[in-house]
Amino acid sequence: MSEFQKIDEDDYFRLNDIFCIWLMKKQNTHFEDLSYKDAKKKFKKFCKRYNNQKLDPLYYEHEKLIEKYQSDIQSKHKWNFK
Repeated sequence: MSEFQKIDEDDYFRLNDIFCIWLMKKQNTHFEDLSYKDAKKKFKKFCKRYNNQKLDPLYYEHEKLIEKYQSDIQSKHKWNFK
């Protein structure tokens, strides 16, 4: 595990990919389905679990996590180009 650093609400944009993965895998929710207010509330919950080290170890290995779930963090919208 990489060196652990606590996070807070100021990390909302920096950790967006990791937060989106957590939403999908642990909350069964897509980021784009949330209002800004709901997303901020859920990010606060994510920060608490992250800082208490209650998440799977992979969540603390940001690059590995993103690499593993890269295709999952793409928009759920299905484009219909013709």
